Amino acid sequence: MSFMFEVLYRSPPDPAREAGISDHVGRLGGRLTCREEPDGDGPVCLTYEFADRVVAEEAAGLLRSRGEHVEGPGDYGA
Repeated sequence: MSFMFEVLYRSPPDPAREAGISDHVGRLGGRLTCREEPDGDGPVCLTYEFADRVVAEEAAGLLRSRGEHVEGPGDYGA
């Protein structure tokens, strides 16, 4: 089973911000699996996947402590 969370931030897209987020997530074993462009004035949405729920929760907490808006983690299902 895989676990995921989404990081959302207000437009416009910010490649440097996304690289920093992905770097932190990658150090904990997560990987970017989906990047959604904003729809009009909507947010940029980055989806990260992990093999372990505890690690996903740790990464989500780290990003929240840095001020990021994180939804999840949740499971992808079996």
